[in-house]
Amino acid sequence: MTSDTDHRLVTQYLRQFDAGAGSLSNARRAVLREEIANHLRELVQPDLSDADASAALSSFGSPAEILGQELDVLPSLGASQHRQRRVRRTVAIVVSAVAAAILLIVLLPILFVVAPVPVAGPDGEVTSVVNANPQGPARVTVGTGYFEYQAAIEAMEDPLPAGAAYPAGVPEGLDSGTSPTGVMQSGAGYVVAQYTWLCAWESEYLTAMAQEDAERQVAAEAMLTTWSTSEFYMTTDPNRGWVASVLDPVRFGDSSGVVRDQPQSCSQAGIINVRG
Repeated sequence: MTSDTDHRLVTQYLRQFDAGAGSLSNARRAVLREEIANHLRELVQPDLSDADASAALSSFGSPAEILGQELDVLPSLGASQHRQRRVRRTVAIVVSAVAAAILLIVLLPILFVVAPVPVAGPDGEVTSVVNANPQGPARVTVGTGYFEYQAAIEAMEDPLPAGAAYPAGVPEGLDSGTSPTGVMQSGAGYVVAQYTWLCAWESEYLTAMAQEDAERQVAAEAMLTTWSTSEFYMTTDPNRGWVASVLDPVRFGDSSGVVRDQPQSCSQAGIINVRG
């Protein structure tokens, strides 16, 4: 139970836990919730400022991270998609924030977000905006960018959400972009693959929130948390702006940061007409 004397962010945290813990047995849920509640009440005193309370809760870990360990959410995404690959493959691709910035400049003129809801297929399931033939510029299967994209997909450790698939090709013109030296920075195809993954999981999170599907929401939040520790993310966002503006609000059930970020993430992948 929550208490009237709890800090409001502790109450919010416990409600998030309750919403996502439906798959646990009643006994395990009660024990785990009590352990968490007792710890949080010691950690976050009622008179603590919201900023300090938020920082303390972030260091403790979100409900999704805790429930992810309990529910083992990754296998539920499909055994055929998820492979335990603890040893990272070495990929001969130069990745930098410059490549991501140049890629956005190259694609931006043809990317217009109009935000329709994805269309349901014949089986009634909503198709992910990330699929073999997404809306956006024409795609090609030739050039350096394409083979970088394929290599990056092969090296991915974490799957896409159920119902999503990597597009069959990279946006046309990927190899024709220019940098200050006159040549597209190596790694553009790698950037497309990384943002395709992020676009898929941000879209999955928003869909789960809209459908009030707590289990899918927990799984999506766990994967977004994984993104924040990836080598690509830490290289391209050393100041951790995405964590502050997108992931930290998510940990408290606030999807507004994802709503704002998702169209841009998808545009970096060459995908338009997404929910935003």
